[in-house]
Amino acid sequence: MLLKKAYEKTGNKETAREFVQEVFLELLERKDRLDIHTSFKAYIFTALRNRVLNYLHRQFIHHKYEVYQETRPPAISNDVESYLSHKELTLQVSDAIQQLPEKCRQVFLLSRSEELSNKEIAERSGISVNTVEQHMRKALRLLRSGLQRTPLLIAFIFF
Repeated sequence: MLLKKAYEKTGNKETAREFVQEVFLELLERKDRLDIHTSFKAYIFTALRNRVLNYLHRQFIHHKYEVYQETRPPAISNDVESYLSHKELTLQVSDAIQQLPEKCRQVFLLSRSEELSNKEIAERSGISVNTVEQHMRKALRLLRSGLQRTPLLIAFIFF
């Protein structure tokens, strides 16, 4: 039943199998700390639903990026000036990220580099989802103010 539901939503049997397996592995890992307030069946379906929703959200973002890549004007690859500008912008962003407070930086990188959800970041970092959201707001605010000279870059990185 779980596999069928996951397959209906993802359209991919392997992905559906992975999600069902991940749900049960998480149950085994957390069996001593589980506090189920609903039925076991409802708990499992909710856990699976959350995984599928995160997956669909990432797929949507990936698709939006692909459409953006296809519709934007082609970059001139042999242009030394463009290359140097890109390299400079990359260094500026890297420096700005390194200037963030440690926890903000960790949360930001987990979100943007590893594409983890706030819940996944909270579990991995041992902090609440609310704290993750606060760190992300702070990181984005600090990065926006530190990179004011590059508005197009900011729009691309933060959305």
